[in-house]
Amino acid sequence: MMESYYDTIPNFRYWDIEAWKNYIKEYVVPIYKTTRTLLELRNELLPYVGKSLKTVKDNDERLLPFFVGGIDEKGNYKKRSLAKLIRLMFGIYVEPEEFVSAVNEEGERGFEVVKIKLINEQWVYFLRLIKQLNEYSSIILQKSKIEPQLSLKVSEILQDPNRLLDILKEFYKACVSFSANHNYYTFFIISTASIHWRYLVTAYPKLKEHFEKIREFLGLEPILIPNTNNKELRESYTIWGHEIHGIAYYIYWMQIILWVFFNFSENLIIMKRGRGNIYPAEIKEVVAYVAPEAEDLRRDYITLTENLLSQYNPPKIQELEVVEEYKAEIKGIFTLSPWNKRVMGSLPEFLDIVGPRLFLGLSKIMIAKEWDRDILIYHHRFIEHAEWWL
Repeated sequence: MMESYYDTIPNFRYWDIEAWKNYIKEYVVPIYKTTRTLLELRNELLPYVGKSLKTVKDNDERLLPFFVGGIDEKGNYKKRSLAKLIRLMFGIYVEPEEFVSAVNEEGERGFEVVKIKLINEQWVYFLRLIKQLNEYSSIILQKSKIEPQLSLKVSEILQDPNRLLDILKEFYKACVSFSANHNYYTFFIISTASIHWRYLVTAYPKLKEHFEKIREFLGLEPILIPNTNNKELRESYTIWGHEIHGIAYYIYWMQIILWVFFNFSENLIIMKRGRGNIYPAEIKEVVAYVAPEAEDLRRDYITLTENLLSQYNPPKIQELEVVEEYKAEIKGIFTLSPWNKRVMGSLPEFLDIVGPRLFLGLSKIMIAKEWDRDILIYHHRFIEHAEWWL
């Protein structure tokens, strides 16, 4: 067996289920724990929406700084204002100018007229981010039978609001260290989203011996088995991907979510399927409380992997460079019948050429059924437009 580059990486035991469980404990659990704590804090504040600041003060005076902390005498948010952070994170707030005006006119009695307000969740981008990450990480923990111990109670944050910054910092660090930009286990998940067997076991030789156990644990499945009697060709060019609702599936989509929401070089990310668009600047503003130079995870990953590809200089099907989505009917294994008539050839030739992009996750193959036909859909710049599938 030839040694692969990935076999030389210290502590990267992609063939070992125990190593995968340790990965989940070390990199998925922190995301789950921090997002859960943040969501529990939101749940403490949410019941006061529509009620007055006086009600807040009467019920639990510790909560007041979360609504009015860091508002100056002119009704502006100060730098690193706690009230502004809560507004950005959860969409719960009082109008700063209304608060200052009421207090200036009536003193503490002004608390009676200032109401807590709520922004529609669709427009609270950080909240959408942590809710999705919490949901997916929770499912991963359930499937892997890992029960984390929560280390921080919300009451500690209420007692000392500075603890919120500690949690936020832990969350940001957890997201970055989980990301395929820095984590080979997450990269493994990215590289197995749609890749043919021949490429897969060339990159990960030790997978062959342990494949059935890893396949069962992570949830890997064939998404296209070529229709040919040639056993070697059929095995080599079977395209593997992630079983829907398996562990790999949820890790993959956690990464996609992070790439989309931490894409700070974009001003606007347009979502499809009727979901609200994303303004990454608002997420960056939250992260800036603890990381002024936040990583742009999607831009950095694309830059890194495109540079690697240019050094490798793989052969290209030039026509694929000018179409965003390439569709072809698969006829057996030797013919791809493209709808746009630009690319003709065999499935093996096509997969060998696009294999490097599929392995790096830059591109993705999806298989659709139309009547009795298998339709191969190749998305050339999948990561750049991954929000279309969220």
